[in-house]
Amino acid sequence: MAPSQTQERWRVLITDAEFAGTVPEVARRFETLELVCADEARDAHALASPGIVGLVTQSAPVDRPLLDALPDLRVVLKMGRSYFNVDVDAVRGRGLAFGSVPRKGPNCVAELAMTLILALSKDLLISHQSVASGAYRLRGLRPERTAQWKMAFHWMHNTRVHEVRGKTLGIVGMGEIGCELALRAHAMGMRNLYYKRNRLSEELEALFHAEYRSLEDLLRESAYVCLAVPHTSETERMIGREQLALMKREAFLVNICRGGVVDEEALIDALRQGQIAGAGLDVFTFEPLPAESPLCRLDNVILTPHIGGGTGTNRALELGETLEEMARVLAGERPRIDLSKGPCSGS
Repeated sequence: MAPSQTQERWRVLITDAEFAGTVPEVARRFETLELVCADEARDAHALASPGIVGLVTQSAPVDRPLLDALPDLRVVLKMGRSYFNVDVDAVRGRGLAFGSVPRKGPNCVAELAMTLILALSKDLLISHQSVASGAYRLRGLRPERTAQWKMAFHWMHNTRVHEVRGKTLGIVGMGEIGCELALRAHAMGMRNLYYKRNRLSEELEALFHAEYRSLEDLLRESAYVCLAVPHTSETERMIGREQLALMKREAFLVNICRGGVVDEEALIDALRQGQIAGAGLDVFTFEPLPAESPLCRLDNVILTPHIGGGTGTNRALELGETLEEMARVLAGERPRIDLSKGPCSGS
């Protein structure tokens, strides 16, 4: 809808240069917003000026000098839940509306991570196979009509089944995916530990119900270890024989980031030998996973074909969702996830 002749047009600064090529496409949807975006030639500080009333940031720093250069600023929105890059004291000291907008991509991956954790806790594949194959016959059972208090409870006596409530989840890499996973795990009654090169602030640790640990201590303490780091030269095979040896025998490894962060041969050996209880894997060293991989023949793994991204996302979609929230807040509404006065835990 085109703005009326009297409707205000709001100027919004986008701090991250990676969106420079996306802005022209997205801008057509927001005729009430005038978008200014950092690029390779000019960062947010160079573009800051009076008249800008909204600020959108993903990872570029939002510090006091930038805020001081924006005297008319009214709203700061963070793309993603973790506002590690924002000087929150400066933002709140100005009395600005401050909120976050969850990103679709990290949400998708965190959903799969939680799915794998829950599936492992119920030994879901073996449970399904035992029912579908009629394995009850191997136990000398026969089907009988059920009633409210008459049933064949746990008829295969699967000893791997357990609850995640009260279990410790160790998240390696506490970026957007890790933060989204931490919120889901907390809702399920799990305790969260995390490892990250740069520790989160106390406020963010409280928001995501997460305690910092070294990688070694995290591996020792966790019932589930989920990998959520980028694949770089530093993280290449960061989980190898030495790290797997630190894990509990009853612990599970979940990998939803990239296959190369795990020494796959060492993991296969650990799974075969019962050094760890099992694994949920969406990513592999080679993709598709070769049919001859020993992983395909293990009964303590759940394998998925790199579906963590769900239905997919892109910069235009995620920026567009944030700008929808920006237009709403500039029109007088409060942020849906309102951080203006402090953490909005559980939102």
